Amino acid sequence: MQVSDFSERNWTDNYKFVKQEFIQHPVAEEGLLSKVSIVRCDSYESSKEGIKKAVDYLGGLGRFIRTGDVVWLKPNLGRTLPTVPSITDPRFLASLIQLIKEETKPKKIIVADSPVVGYTGERAFNDKDYSGLSVKPVVEKAGAEVLYLDEAEHEPIRITKAIVLKDVLMPKLRKEVDVIINVPKLKTHVQTGITVCVKNWHGMIHWDYRRIFHSDDLPQKLIDIFKADRAMPDLNIVDGIVATHEFGPTIAGLPYDAKVILAGTDPIACDAVCAYMMGWDDLAEIDTVRIGEADGIGVGKLDQIEVLGEPLRKLEGFKRPNLRLVAEYPGVNIILGSVCAGCRSRLKFALENLKKRNMLKPYLEKYGDLTLVCGIGARLPEPSENVIYLGDCLQYDIYFPAGGTGNPRLDTNSQKRLEILRKGVWIQGCPIWFTDVSDLIKKRLEK
Repeated sequence: MQVSDFSERNWTDNYKFVKQEFIQHPVAEEGLLSKVSIVRCDSYESSKEGIKKAVDYLGGLGRFIRTGDVVWLKPNLGRTLPTVPSITDPRFLASLIQLIKEETKPKKIIVADSPVVGYTGERAFNDKDYSGLSVKPVVEKAGAEVLYLDEAEHEPIRITKAIVLKDVLMPKLRKEVDVIINVPKLKTHVQTGITVCVKNWHGMIHWDYRRIFHSDDLPQKLIDIFKADRAMPDLNIVDGIVATHEFGPTIAGLPYDAKVILAGTDPIACDAVCAYMMGWDDLAEIDTVRIGEADGIGVGKLDQIEVLGEPLRKLEGFKRPNLRLVAEYPGVNIILGSVCAGCRSRLKFALENLKKRNMLKPYLEKYGDLTLVCGIGARLPEPSENVIYLGDCLQYDIYFPAGGTGNPRLDTNSQKRLEILRKGVWIQGCPIWFTDVSDLIKKRLEK
């Protein structure tokens, strides 16, 4: 598919977002960026019909895929789990592959993704997920090729319009295909609120760049990815048949029968509609939606999005993640300094994981109250087995000038703090990894 440059075009009032020269979407001029379709779909056995109906509202697959095109399906295969619907369902991908082959004549269909850091593509594609199936055999049987994106060739990219992610490694595959279809899962996320179309694009960059800016800058970083050359999906199709709610995106989440499929060409508009359905009235609370619109990537306001198919409604009983930490867990004392969203979300996720796996209460009964310390300048209690220090930034302190005048400064040479941390139980990382906390508690319980 030829990608057009619309930097000099006159945008109509239908778009209502900032014109930027990095927006290069093949169907933008036709007014599809502000359209999102919603289709009810009760099961994965009927997902092919549901996908067809959702895409037909946008003009059908033939509008996006031409004869001889190479098509890349980018699912969400972050981490495969047997207890939580954490990835794009293999049956959903198979249905999409079959539909593409029936309605168009592509040269090749490739299913490619790179999972979370340290969890290989080979595992993500071959481990059994919540459905009891593995992605690789299912999609290959449907007629697609599998590519482990973590093993694929990447190239250095300079994103000139980026705010934080100026330089990055991105897969060459994006330039070798004609069509890119984003196929995310409908899920909550303890850091970004939701993980649907935009968050799924984190898999578009090399592992070396996943952890950087994974704090308060993460939403801006995710939006910056879309500004790279040939990094805008041509179509987004959301697997919302069985979603994940509460403390997603992975092991602390719970399955939710949303029974919906959504489709649209604009990832921001799709996420805005999804966020509303998942319980957000003020869509500006979802940073990726707000920033995505401000940066000109897409439409983030419901009154500027045309919803097709099923009427827009809330998913009854769908639970948003509660990110409160202090005084939320009896017997757990939380001491926070200046802590970013990266460590805050991982600490919350670790506690919810311990609670869900019924390890927190037995631990407290066996060892007594637990104290968790995180963030720059946090007060450091004396080391003990029941005090756990979290994060690299705990070694730094904030000093305020005597008399309360002048600006505080960051002390990066606090030997006293380092001595305390090294004597105690210190889980390092920037940000911390949530399983480090739960693994430590699990080992102590097994003693």
